Amino acid sequence: MHQTRLLLTLAFVTALSWSLTGCGRTSNDGQPSTATQTSGAEDQDKTLTLAVIPKSTGGEFWETVEVGAGDAARELGVNIKWQGALTETEIAEQKKIIENMVNLGVDGIALAPLNPKAMQKDVENAVAAGIPVVIFDSAVDGHAHTSFVATDNLAGGELGGKHLIEQLEDRGKRVVVLRFIQGTASTEQRAQGFLDEMKKAGFDVVADAYIEDGTVAGAKKTATNVLEGFVENGKLGVDGIFACNLTATLGMAAALDDLRKSGVSNDAVFVGFDSSPRLIEELQNGNIDALVVQNPKRMGRLAVETLVKHLRGEPVEPFIDTHVQVVTAERLKNEPEIRELVGLSNGP
Repeated sequence: MHQTRLLLTLAFVTALSWSLTGCGRTSNDGQPSTATQTSGAEDQDKTLTLAVIPKSTGGEFWETVEVGAGDAARELGVNIKWQGALTETEIAEQKKIIENMVNLGVDGIALAPLNPKAMQKDVENAVAAGIPVVIFDSAVDGHAHTSFVATDNLAGGELGGKHLIEQLEDRGKRVVVLRFIQGTASTEQRAQGFLDEMKKAGFDVVADAYIEDGTVAGAKKTATNVLEGFVENGKLGVDGIFACNLTATLGMAAALDDLRKSGVSNDAVFVGFDSSPRLIEELQNGNIDALVVQNPKRMGRLAVETLVKHLRGEPVEPFIDTHVQVVTAERLKNEPEIRELVGLSNGP
């Protein structure tokens, strides 16, 4: 009788042990896993939470990216946490934001990295933690990320260069380039595309400057210092100007406006990058000859859509081009899709 009870007790303990083992799975490194087993239907019903981390939260470009990301999130039924640094110079702050999102256990991250080298390890750490990363706007070093959603920035710079060359014809070949902050992948590629076209056409790049900081005021200061070095006898002695992003274009436009107000004449063809209400006004007034315009709303939308597709097991492309357009005053006047791209009404 005692032997029978002992056997029953052993059987119960064994069954309980197997039950507990099934409830507390171990990971590959032997540590207890915090994941719980769910059916495929339960996984499908889960509301995803995504972190969307822009280069900064200030400025019209990033605000438009946020609109596109939000539109996609609502349509796809996912939640997004939109958080970025105040300016595009705060690399340490962006690193903290990525780390915080990993610690929060978001399902995925869409990131516009401030620096390709500096953010590589952060991306790799997120992926190692089981959180896939889609990169948008600017590239990051390494191959840990799932996809890259961006403008073909090299092609954008080439488009700007070709337009400038066409407009100048035989008027002159002295060109100024105003870049953004050194080390920003997207603007470096735009500058390279532009410079490649200048080299092929035999143009002379007489100045190639980085702006003082990530602000429009800093861009204006740098642009003013560069331009004043080419003023002779009340005339600006350059034939073409290219600015590599919204901040640089706004700063250059402000510097040129000040020169005009001071009585300096200027016949240079000015091609900028990106758009804003102020730049569109300058374009319509003839102070800017063309803008190479991205589609930030589409970029934000595609970054979220691509991340959700990957999380739901659908294939995604390694690179997704959001496209650019050369916008002129004539195209603004005659093409409704161009007016829509820069946020102008097509109504009566």
